[in-house]
Amino acid sequence: MLAGPYIGFQILLHDKKRLLRSIGGIAFAVTIMFMQLGFFNGINDSQAHIATLFNADLVVMHKNRTHLTKWNRLLRIYLEKLRIQPGVAAAIPLYKDGAGVKNPQTDQIRRIIVYAFPPDAEPFHLDPESQAVFKQLHTRKTVLFDRASRPIYGQFEVGDPITIGSRTFTVGGFVNIGPNIINDGAILTSESSWLFNAKTADPLMGMIRFHETADPAQVVATIKAALPDDLIIMTPAQAAQREIDFIVETAPVGVIFGIGLIVSLFIGVVICYQILYNEVIDHIPQYATLMAMGFKNSAMIRIILEQSLLLSILGFLPGLMASLLIYQHLASATQLLMHLTTLRVAFLFILTVVMCLLAGMLAIREVLKLDPADLF
Repeated sequence: MLAGPYIGFQILLHDKKRLLRSIGGIAFAVTIMFMQLGFFNGINDSQAHIATLFNADLVVMHKNRTHLTKWNRLLRIYLEKLRIQPGVAAAIPLYKDGAGVKNPQTDQIRRIIVYAFPPDAEPFHLDPESQAVFKQLHTRKTVLFDRASRPIYGQFEVGDPITIGSRTFTVGGFVNIGPNIINDGAILTSESSWLFNAKTADPLMGMIRFHETADPAQVVATIKAALPDDLIIMTPAQAAQREIDFIVETAPVGVIFGIGLIVSLFIGVVICYQILYNEVIDHIPQYATLMAMGFKNSAMIRIILEQSLLLSILGFLPGLMASLLIYQHLASATQLLMHLTTLRVAFLFILTVVMCLLAGMLAIREVLKLDPADLF
């Protein structure tokens, strides 16, 4: 005899209080998995974020600059050489330095990253409000402060003086970039303001933009032929992925949070198995009755898997809601990019379903061992 539809659901929904406790256990495991994945992606996304903002078709840098926090510089003469290549509309130098910023409220000096570039270059894709203030950099000794920086630098308003190193600048406006695990904040300024006493300094990278009518493949081939072997070119997307790959391969971040994800998955399997095991034990008379009525083993398996599937869905939803709230709090506290994309949610939902079905497969053994005589 085949089991009727939704018998497993009906058994699970019979005891509402137990169901709520079961959902809470699954939601707890789901939340742990979201946290592990969130920290892993938050670190990677934040570290690669600056590359995603590059307003260029290509970026060129020294080959030994294996990640964007290294300081291998690029000779300016190569940018001049690239600027005259066919199909190249602009070759923009981007300077980067670390400097101390004095907190005007506490007088403490904290390290910040300074990006300098020609004032008309607009080397970053920013939100419209931030993009509009680039024109302020035409005024000498003016900077744009990253309002998404960590609060260690203090509060600034437009027109306030800001001490960077041993020099005083004026805050001309604000941008939104954000910190990463290494740098706490950023300041943008013009190359003429920043390189006032270091006019022979070399940039850290170059931004290459194509003519609108240029063939990108042809321009790339031309640029590669013009560059020496110790320089590399990438698209901004490739630079961002290169940054993530470097972190995953060389830092323990991937291993730590990967193990955490596996452990949380194991915890979820144990919790779900215990829930289903108790459900089977407490309903032995009902299962024995079904078997006495002629229900086959395949029907009993379907009943347990129905319960597993229901638990995975009902447990995932509150786990997702709790994770969204925690992500918001962590993003505010750490300034890391804690994004929940559709792909990441789908990935963890599939993991949750697998987790509960695996637990269901383990609990099935208890049902298959039943004898109709257990009814008596």
